[in-house]
Amino acid sequence: MRKLNDEVLKATAGDFNNVTFKLAIFSYVMSKIVSKPRLLTPEFEPALRGIENTMEKLVDRMEAADEVELLSIFKEMEKYVGRLEEKDPRFVTDLVTKGRLKMAATFYAQGMSLGVAAEMTGLDKQEIMDYAGETMMFDRLKEERSITERMKIARKLLTG
Repeated sequence: MRKLNDEVLKATAGDFNNVTFKLAIFSYVMSKIVSKPRLLTPEFEPALRGIENTMEKLVDRMEAADEVELLSIFKEMEKYVGRLEEKDPRFVTDLVTKGRLKMAATFYAQGMSLGVAAEMTGLDKQEIMDYAGETMMFDRLKEERSITERMKIARKLLTG
């Protein structure tokens, strides 16, 4: 699941749009959920079933739906993730917010400017720096972007 998240994140950083960004967030959220055996017990089944049904809807509609509809489906999925967290409030930060932070910090760690990462994700620069500083993110990232790749991404972001 983490490898899938890494692939979606790479695609999002190179060609940012709200749908791929949400996909990156929720692939991260799902990796966190499946990595916690306690969340796979019967008491969480209704919320997990809601997440599963919403994911099926997303897959069914991905090709035909417009951005507004897809973002609405992600909003529905977020509601079910929230229900899951209501039953087990161990997370200091909710999973969706943590996913957004991870995506923003990863963009930053991959060479995107802090300002662009903050603007793209709707997060505060300080939140991103705090999260990146608390993790080993910069040490774990294997791929570094060349200055040429960074310029291509910057041009794409500036020209739309």
